[in-house]
Amino acid sequence: MLSDRDIATAMKKGEIDIKGFREENMTPNGYDLTIGEIMIPSKNLHIKEGEIKIPSLTRFLVGSKEYIKLDENHAAQIWIKSRWARRGVLASFGVVDAGFEGILTMGAFATEEIVIKIGDKFAQISFFDLKSPAHKTYAERSGNYQKQKSIKI
Repeated sequence: MLSDRDIATAMKKGEIDIKGFREENMTPNGYDLTIGEIMIPSKNLHIKEGEIKIPSLTRFLVGSKEYIKLDENHAAQIWIKSRWARRGVLASFGVVDAGFEGILTMGAFATEEIVIKIGDKFAQISFFDLKSPAHKTYAERSGNYQKQKSIKI
């Protein structure tokens, strides 16, 4: 796992890029992703500004404001911020593959009614060095969401 110092070095070298980077979002071992958009598919709602009330027992999607780019030597893991878990938001995120580029779409479930605002910190991304470079990057394997700039279902 990369420390804040390692992340800054990787960014200077162009190995990791966080478009929309804000220094105050750095953590000792990651970066706090902010909400750029929210979608509630079952209600056909999609917002990119303001706030939204997520009803109890509702699935929703969050798109990061930040646009992430990883080289073939780095992968990442996303973790929900504990403040949302403490408010009853359940989420399970995956690994961000080496070579991924785009905004990150995160699926979640509200166990009780909550209000979420665009710009809130929602998740932390932690970066990892791979033992060896990926033979084929995300773009070469599937690339389904490569270079996405908005939530795709």
